[in-house]
Amino acid sequence: MEIEELTATMGKYYGERIVTALVGVECDVNKVEKVASAVTAFQNVEDAFVVTGDYDIVLKVRFPHYDEFQDFLVGSLGKLDGVRRLRTMMVLSIKKEMGQKIGE
Repeated sequence: MEIEELTATMGKYYGERIVTALVGVECDVNKVEKVASAVTAFQNVEDAFVVTGDYDIVLKVRFPHYDEFQDFLVGSLGKLDGVRRLRTMMVLSIKKEMGQKIGE
């Protein structure tokens, strides 16, 4: 699937709904703290965690539209010095957030 087709498909799926995603960030080993500090400056980053495991940092982000999320990944986050790879997990539904059950 071409990037334009994927963007159109995701844009249709999300429509006017807010896009929420978790982003796993792999960093150069000696730049994790620098990247973690830098991502906190982005308005749409709600949470940033330095973690162990497959990723060095996990972010929770929200955007009003999918194309803005895509621009953030490609144009901002992916260009930070020290970022090696991004893995995105799109949130399909939220069951509990900030200690509160959702939709029950």
